[in-house]
Amino acid sequence: MSDLIIEKLLEKRDSYLTILKHLSFELMMDLTDIEIKEIKEVEKNTLDQLKTIQQEIAQILSQNQS
Repeated sequence: MSDLIIEKLLEKRDSYLTILKHLSFELMMDLTDIEIKEIKEVEKNTLDQLKTIQQEIAQILSQNQS
């Protein structure tokens, strides 16, 4: 069961990493200050989500080792 949960979390993590890649690409374009601010906010939220996923994976893995 935990393997399935970890697999789903890894898929979600990969999706967030893809979002970050696209956001960094967008930042290379000629944007307004408002657009840059919005992209930075989405980046921050995405990074927060990635941290949460990493913590969940670590918690599941530590429970499996017990």
